[in-house]
Order: sequence, then C-alpha cells, then structure tokens
Amino acid sequence: MPLIKNAWYCAAWSETLTRQPMQRKFLGDTIVLYRTERGDPVALSNRCPHRFAPMHKGCLKGDDIECPYHGLRFDATGRCVHNPHGDGHIPKAAQLKSYPLFERDGIVWIWMGDPERADPATVLDSQYTAFVRDAKTFAVGFGDLQVKANYLLVMDNLLDLTHAPYVHPNTVGGRPEDSIQGGMHVGFEEDEQSVTSTYFVPDMPPTPQLQPLFPLPAGDFRIHMRWQPSSALAMRLTMTPPGQPDGSGVVLPLLHLLTPIDESHTHYFFALARNVAIDVPAAHEAMMEFARRAFEEEDEPMIAACQEQMGTTDLFSLKPVLLQTDVASVKARRRVDALVQQEGR
Repeated sequence: MPLIKNAWYCAAWSETLTRQPMQRKFLGDTIVLYRTERGDPVALSNRCPHRFAPMHKGCLKGDDIECPYHGLRFDATGRCVHNPHGDGHIPKAAQLKSYPLFERDGIVWIWMGDPERADPATVLDSQYTAFVRDAKTFAVGFGDLQVKANYLLVMDNLLDLTHAPYVHPNTVGGRPEDSIQGGMHVGFEEDEQSVTSTYFVPDMPPTPQLQPLFPLPAGDFRIHMRWQPSSALAMRLTMTPPGQPDGSGVVLPLLHLLTPIDESHTHYFFALARNVAIDVPAAHEAMMEFARRAFEEEDEPMIAACQEQMGTTDLFSLKPVLLQTDVASVKARRRVDALVQQEGR
C-alpha cells in the first residue's frame, strides 16, 4: 500500500537531536537531521548531489553541513553555499531537498509531502503531548525501536489491546482471566479527527507493570487509545480504587508515534509517564524496563512474525477473519485508504 506523504510524522525526540548529524529513513527517503547553532532542527536529503555521499557522515560548519567526500557545503535550506574546487562556481543543481519540521512538547515532527501543505495546526494536539514537559506532575521516559513490519500492523496492535494478556502476561498485560475473562468492556469512539478504542475492567488485580505503583490488591482499570492519521496514537491508562472517579489513582499517559521507514519497516517512538513515585529512580527504571520488554521483546517479534506470514502489506487482500474487537483498527485502516486515494488523485 502506498504511504501517505502529506502528514506529520515523528522524526525524533527532541532530546536525541543534537549538533551531531544523524541519519534516518522515512517513507523510503534517507534524511540527515541536525540542529543549528541556535537550536533549530534541520532536515535535509542525505545524499550529496555530486557523488551521492551520505551527508550525515560530514560535519557542521556553523549552520552549514559539509559533504564528507569533496567538501561541498549546504545551508539549512539545502542550498549549496560553498564549492572549494576550481573557481568556486556552484552548479544550479547543487541542492539538497529540505523538509518542513515542527517542534513542540519534546517531539520533532517532519512533513515528507508537499511543503505548501505543511500546516502545524494539524499536528497531534498539545492536550495529548503536554505531559512530556509537565515535570511537576509526571515522570517521563522516552524510547524508540524499529519494527520489521508495515506501520499499519503496528497501528492494529495498538488499537486492539485485547492481545495484551496473551502477548504480555508478565509485563503490561497480566493474566487473561483477570481482564479478558474477567468482565472487560471494550468500546469504540469516532469523530472527524480520530478513532479511539476504550477498555474498562472493574475490580481487576494490577498488572505486573502496575503492581509497584498501585498499593491495593484490585482496582478499576481503564485505557483510552486514540489514533489520529496518519500514525500518531495517544494512550491514557488509569488504575483507581474500586468505584472511584477515573484519574483518582495511578495515571499513565503514553504516546505511540509510528513513522514508516518503508512499506515493510517502521520507526516506533514511544513516551510514557506516571503520576506516582515521580522522584523514585527505581520506579523509573522499572517502568522503562517493562516498556522495553513489552515493545521490543514481545510486540515487535509478534508483529514481525505476522508480517512474514502475510507475505504482503495489504492485509485485506488476505481476507482476514474479523472480530468485534477489530472495529477500531478497521475504521482507522479505512481512513488511511481514503487518504491514500486522495493523494493519488
């Protein structure tokens, strides 16, 4: 399936983007990322137009990046500003492609499509990302990994969390008898901007991830997982004393930001936070280790194995069996299909 270009994708966590040029591949294009001396993020095509050397292996000269092969320099807009050879003439074609970026709440977003359509107002709203910079309320951790699968399979995995007790029984899922078989209510919400899956389990024992954070033997467990095209998901997990209002106990906001590397590989950026034990290093280490194990050792191998078995990135061409809990992911996929068709016109 073609990838949507006219959309904002996570390029990096702000804390990882420095003056050291880095290479990343998005939607099949290889990009070099760095910061100017003032701290502004820059994204340029990573292939020098002269002999196609990788620009990320070069060095910065002020705000310009110098090719490691023959020393051509390009400014932050991609324009060649220095040719050290011959009479210094700069050919008109000596240009790197520049990509729009937008940075907010610790996230650097990139627009891979038509620059004229890159409207920052369409980025995932700050109400879903502001927790990243709310150090008084939350302790926040960041991570990323690569998944050997199409990004829509990762989206499916996140919009249907009924897999958690089977894939993650010893980390973030707990036992099936405590949730799936214990009265889990699965819901679905949709508006013009998003698709959301919801989960509620009353009087549930805390999962292994929550046990160090929730002092009671059982509580009311809730999750809201909101997807926004093309591939940004904001999650809110809460565990409250039985019968108490949502948010009165443990609150864990999360971000799952999916950026296609190509049709069969995905950058998976995640951020997670907690509103309890925010100044306890051991609690932070445990939270991040649970997340790492769940995403890297459990989700990624399963999703990659599904991709391998499918032999295609077109899920519906295989006529998959659909369950009632698939409604959110099916709705999201239909929206993606519509955007793909819109771009193809």
